[in-house]
Amino acid sequence: MLKRFLKISLALILGAVFLWLAFRNVRLQEVWDYTKNIQFGWILPFAIAAFCSHVFRAERWRLLIEHDKKGLDSSTLISGVLVGYLMNLVGPRLGEVSRPMYVAKKEGLSTSKLIGTIVLERIVDVVVMFFLMAVVSVYIIADLALLKQIFGDDTINFLTNESSLLTYGWTILLLGIVAFIGYLLIRAIIYLGRKSPLLQGWIDRARDALVMFKDGILSARKVERWWLFMLYTALIWFCYTLMTYIPFWMFDMQEVYRLDMLDALVITVISAIGIAIPSPGGLGTYHYFVKQSLLVLFAVPAVTGIAYATVTHASMVIFVACITPIVLFIDKLRSTKAGKPVV
Repeated sequence: MLKRFLKISLALILGAVFLWLAFRNVRLQEVWDYTKNIQFGWILPFAIAAFCSHVFRAERWRLLIEHDKKGLDSSTLISGVLVGYLMNLVGPRLGEVSRPMYVAKKEGLSTSKLIGTIVLERIVDVVVMFFLMAVVSVYIIADLALLKQIFGDDTINFLTNESSLLTYGWTILLLGIVAFIGYLLIRAIIYLGRKSPLLQGWIDRARDALVMFKDGILSARKVERWWLFMLYTALIWFCYTLMTYIPFWMFDMQEVYRLDMLDALVITVISAIGIAIPSPGGLGTYHYFVKQSLLVLFAVPAVTGIAYATVTHASMVIFVACITPIVLFIDKLRSTKAGKPVV
């Protein structure tokens, strides 16, 4: 409990720091006045694109677990995905646990194994993100000055400084020492478990959970329709790009600053880096990276950029908070009719 409290507290502090970085040198009254004049009619297509991204993610997840159970209910999978996103707003990475727990309880599957599939999903998403970063590198990586303006001088100087290689070396060495100590502790626990039946029971449970977790990660070997998995992955990122592009029309940015879908892809990739930083639901980190990338790459004023980031992030949070109870209610009705456990 204390560890979770500390993680959430640190995440909130991190989000607050990035919110300060995003909103500094920007007058809140100007942001508010600018936001009042946007075209809110575009929120509906934005919500449709967001919902489609969740559906595609749920169906892609099905491909990783259908070898364990056929005929998984789509409403249950979509509910699990939405519950995960909702919990991520409470604390970083809580969704990665709540999603598999919800579906495992409803479908009678192993939570540990489903967590393994979530880890596999994250690995796939990171690989795709790096691939897309390579695609859009012509915009940002070719000019080191642009990188420094987006991510900050200190970060880029550290990563490009030759002396930082020594730091990396010490970090790797430290991680190796920690791993070795962890190995010794595990061996000691196993030895003590042989002397205590109670401790041995806990060890067996932990071993079984780790085995199921490993099987979840290795579930990629059992995917029968890889072409469909890749299609869903492409559709997920297409929806993410749409969720960046559609708000351009709210602010007339496609007209004033000539922003198109390729520009939206650039912003999507950079904002994905911000969301990956462990703050609650990308709070602060999303705002900062979106504002900086719009300002540096496309000369969008800071007031416009921060208003854009605030509206899109708030729209996503409100959408998830509103649609999740509805989908959960539908899933509960379907589960009641099918005689499944009701969570």
